[in-house]
Amino acid sequence: MAGINPFSTMVALILSSVASSLLNEYEALALLILVTIIPFFFKVNIFKILWSMKVMLITALLIFLFTYFGKGTLLSSLSDTSKFLSVVALSALYIKKSDLIDLSTTMGSILSPIFGKRGRKASSAVMMTLALFPIIFATATEMMNARRSRGGSFFRHPISSITDYTLSMMRLLFQKILIFQDALYSRSWSTGGERTKVVLGKRDWLVIILSAMLFTGLFIWKRVL
Repeated sequence: MAGINPFSTMVALILSSVASSLLNEYEALALLILVTIIPFFFKVNIFKILWSMKVMLITALLIFLFTYFGKGTLLSSLSDTSKFLSVVALSALYIKKSDLIDLSTTMGSILSPIFGKRGRKASSAVMMTLALFPIIFATATEMMNARRSRGGSFFRHPISSITDYTLSMMRLLFQKILIFQDALYSRSWSTGGERTKVVLGKRDWLVIILSAMLFTGLFIWKRVL
């Protein structure tokens, strides 16, 4: 992703995520295999990242169980779960390899001539949302490790465990968000502040155009032909 603006790769990510919903069962499984291989070219261990995002793995398990008992076929359940995990893996790779400040700056530069201050605030909201995902996952992992080190058992008192975990998680997460907020203020960050004008290069437009062409081609193939 070096040399490519994070805005271009975000467009590609969104189109890829939408396109995954058009795939059949075998194509979805093939996509998941491909998605687990691609990150290694960027020297990223996607399995390690997914394991750290245990909340998403639990969600994937729930999707598998609900679709299996709803549709009654193993292949359909694996397909839906594969689509979800593919989007999660691509999103994790994007967050890992992208500069969120550059993303916000580019979005603000593109949107501000059209929407003014609202466009700059929208770009800041996107950056803040993406930045919070790693904080949430890291906090959840930290809480589970702390509970495990104290010998806590979820199944012994499930209701109280969920309550304690949720309250502790919210307190710790709030503290980390305050630290994140102070870091932004120390850099004189403003949600509606002026953005440096950014011009997308040829490689950026190539990524956007190719992603749009692939998505359009897949949509026509699956929905029109």
